[in-house]
Amino acid sequence: MVKNIKGGSGHKKFARKHTNISKSNKLRVSIDEGEIYAIVTKILGNGMFHCHCIDGKLRLGHIRGKFTGRGKRDNIVEGGKWILVGLREWDISSNKSTISKEHDKIQKCDLLEVYSDTDKQLLKESVIENWNILDTNDISNIKFGETKTVDDDFIFGTDRDFERERLIEEMKSTSEKVTLEIEETKNSLEEEINFDDI
Repeated sequence: MVKNIKGGSGHKKFARKHTNISKSNKLRVSIDEGEIYAIVTKILGNGMFHCHCIDGKLRLGHIRGKFTGRGKRDNIVEGGKWILVGLREWDISSNKSTISKEHDKIQKCDLLEVYSDTDKQLLKESVIENWNILDTNDISNIKFGETKTVDDDFIFGTDRDFERERLIEEMKSTSEKVTLEIEETKNSLEEEINFDDI
């Protein structure tokens, strides 16, 4: 609470919630080799998520307390968000483990920054990295009803879908327009009638 030097009934307007705190709009970039760019692929719950990092590895991310709680609307972590994570250098690497396990442990990292859509464009312009890895895993680039095609040699569908497409193409090629002349008292008009409309 700000110090009340005025006193009286106006003391509530000096509360911290009414003071304007200037927010820095500076873009946070990776300044250390332990900080790496990633994209969130799956939210696991309990403050954890899977992220696909720019070096091609899948890591387990932890949401720190700074990004949780009330009033954190700008820092919402969800699938498809670009983030900056800090690698845990003290964590035991999975390939040099002394305990033999059937499966390798996934490396852990901590969330440092969440980027908005405008920050994505600024990152692409200012930082030289291989952004194709994050763009291919970005689910926000795929719009509703649109599918990504990797290979045009394969067409997936059922026999019913193929029959429907064949009938539509056949109807387009056979539809003809017929012109009829109608005589009126003053002038004759020429109208086009499509048999599909009847």
